[in-house]
Amino acid sequence: MKIAGPFSMQTASDIQRDGLGAELLCDQEVIAEVFRSDAERTLIITTFGNDIPLVVIEEFISYARERLEKFEDGSSLPSAP
Repeated sequence: MKIAGPFSMQTASDIQRDGLGAELLCDQEVIAEVFRSDAERTLIITTFGNDIPLVVIEEFISYARERLEKFEDGSSLPSAP
């Protein structure tokens, strides 16, 4: 999914880490990830040390919540307080 400027997003399964990730790309390079670990039942964002505009991060988080859905056991993702 293409967003502002050189940014795009995609979803990727990761069998080794037992989960599903949403990836933020800039010019085809992964610069951030939201990873849903089904083994640990966690949702973690990693930015790999990149400076990313806030509006892009906000859109990326929204995309990740929509695409990553529920944990493999059917339980809901954690929500913001």
